[in-house]
Amino acid sequence: MSSPAHAIYSSTLSLSLQGHEFQPQYGVQLIFNTTAQSLLLCAAACSQNPLCRTFDYDSSSHRCRLFEADLTNGAIIAMASQTSIVGSVILSASLYASMYNQSCSACQENRYQTCSSATNTCQCPGNSYWNASMCPLQLFANAACNQIDACRSDLNLSCIINPYGEFTQCLTGINLFTIFVYENLNTDKTFHFFIKLK
Repeated sequence: MSSPAHAIYSSTLSLSLQGHEFQPQYGVQLIFNTTAQSLLLCAAACSQNPLCRTFDYDSSSHRCRLFEADLTNGAIIAMASQTSIVGSVILSASLYASMYNQSCSACQENRYQTCSSATNTCQCPGNSYWNASMCPLQLFANAACNQIDACRSDLNLSCIINPYGEFTQCLTGINLFTIFVYENLNTDKTFHFFIKLK
């Protein structure tokens, strides 16, 4: 097992068969497109980038693409060329639970959580959220959500709450959240109020 100082370089990867590349659901999920001299160097680039969940590498062109996406919002597709391969970072709750919300010393030099300067504690990296066991990627427009921070806030998305107080889906244009309170819907005592936080 790696020491904490080398944990950022420590990842377990799953590789596809040759002849495949990754297709993200959204263009914004491409972190960067570069060249690497080998599959191993492309995999290392992904491992060292906390946002990277998936990469693909073409041994003919040396193209190395890193993605902030996984199989929940992208796909591994077959290619005519047999020179491309896809790698995915394998994530599990054990990589997160022991350090989430702990002092920043617990996640120093770690790819799975970052130090929040606001709270001085280990938190999920950008565009991911804590779901009580790990840090899945935040969701895109119209996706079903079940907690307030599950949606991509950088894309102005919020997890909407329905009239029954249940989280429903990620929608654009509502600041952080909207709460609807309804009392006694069949009388004149109906109350409607909205809270918008920026």
